[in-house]
Amino acid sequence: MALGNKTLNDLLDPISKQLEHDGVAESVAMPTWEFKAQRLTDGLSHDQLVDMFVDEAAKIRVIAHRCKQDDLVKCIGDIVAAGTPDSGEECSVVCADDERFASAGLEAALKRRKRVTGVHVWDEALGQANVNAAFTATYGITYASAGIAESATVVQPTNPKCGRAISLLPLVHIAVVDASTIQPTMLEVMQGLEKEEKLPSQVCFISGPSATADIELVRVEGVHGPMYVHYVIVE
Repeated sequence: MALGNKTLNDLLDPISKQLEHDGVAESVAMPTWEFKAQRLTDGLSHDQLVDMFVDEAAKIRVIAHRCKQDDLVKCIGDIVAAGTPDSGEECSVVCADDERFASAGLEAALKRRKRVTGVHVWDEALGQANVNAAFTATYGITYASAGIAESATVVQPTNPKCGRAISLLPLVHIAVVDASTIQPTMLEVMQGLEKEEKLPSQVCFISGPSATADIELVRVEGVHGPMYVHYVIVE
């Protein structure tokens, strides 16, 4: 394989010499490891994994809330009741069309909050109107399919009842996570996805607010996603 005026061997020869090899190997055999890498999550109980998820969330600027199923609507309502972050001004909400939200009466409960001017529930039939609602909404509320304890990541599939715009366009993302779905690492989540007969069109792995940094490592949040993220962990 030619790389400009160089061949692959031109690039690999100096490396082989530094490794004191006779030359570039034609093939590489998988080494036999004498040890198994230790993971931070090994040996932890599920309760400890949930605690780790909460602790790691704080490190990535996520506000974590823990509640019982019966208190879910109140917990979300209390977050939204603060209005627009920093200013406290009136706000609007877009949320997934999730049967767990519907059975809990989330839409009606949010509409009763004083600072909430409107609640839009994702409706596939409305097409672009859903994206428009997400673009102007202050809060986007989704129900994650899983959480990852090691990195405080939520796993958010895209489907006809929960478009990706809900978690990407609003200023604030509220992700609800069932504590029972929290897995130790990405490996367990990916193994679960491999067993699915039909995968969603997209699966977002969300670890805190959108952030980036320039060459001087100046952190800027909200560049390509929400500036604020809340995890509501249902135990």
